[in-house]
Amino acid sequence: MSKLLVFQSDFGLSDGAVAAMYGVALSVEPTLKIYNLTHDIPPFDTFEASYRLFQAVPFWPKGTVFVTVVDPGVGSERRSIVVKTKRGQYIVTPDNGSISHVSRVIGIESVREISEEVGRRKNSENSYTFHGRDVYGYTGALLASGQISYEEIGSEIPVEEIVIMQGMYPEIGEDFIEGNIETLDVRFGSLWTNIGREAFEKMSFKAGDLVDVTITRGETTIYHSFVQYVNTFADVKIGEALIYANSMDYMALAINQGSFAKAYNIGTRDPWKIRFSKIS
Repeated sequence: MSKLLVFQSDFGLSDGAVAAMYGVALSVEPTLKIYNLTHDIPPFDTFEASYRLFQAVPFWPKGTVFVTVVDPGVGSERRSIVVKTKRGQYIVTPDNGSISHVSRVIGIESVREISEEVGRRKNSENSYTFHGRDVYGYTGALLASGQISYEEIGSEIPVEEIVIMQGMYPEIGEDFIEGNIETLDVRFGSLWTNIGREAFEKMSFKAGDLVDVTITRGETTIYHSFVQYVNTFADVKIGEALIYANSMDYMALAINQGSFAKAYNIGTRDPWKIRFSKIS
């Protein structure tokens, strides 16, 4: 294995939880190379966990092991799994939808359920609320270090049986494409959608075009304007709105050197929708 181990959680860094996971992993194999994806996922937000995996996983080498712990059902009957992506990375996670975006964009080759006879830290059998340390971090370290193989983790589960979030694909009409505002570009307030650039450009939009943009919250229209589709922020004046393809090759709405989300008080996910229409 690559000995690359990447952690993500909703724990934050204000206490010792992340350090405890590091300690368990390094106790398994001191030469592991451990990195943080993020520990600032909003508490219990499995959708955000899924999105941030999608943002990072495609750019890591084959054999990299990711441990994602956003686990509101910790200690319950939800399954603990390891996913092998079609690009050869591994994701250790609760089976709660956290791999939905990876499934959509990269694809899942196979899934195995973690056997606690293999993937639980010794003498942690009575610990029910910190599987990130006792199961996921431990299993991730065993896998990343090559001390166990993927096949030894536990029994295989049909890919179609794991939890995948619904409503992740845009609606395409004759003269419009409508999707969700999945997340924000956190520091800059741009709106990141689930509308891929390829699908957007199949509507015959090209750089330089004005596009009819409507944002709704349920039945209420929050924003409606004509916005230019451009390659980058500097293609419009400071303070102007723009449509662009973000770093994940999905369509986004921004204000050059401003926060679109703050300017119009825009939120994410249901019931928020964004529609790009041709100007008749």
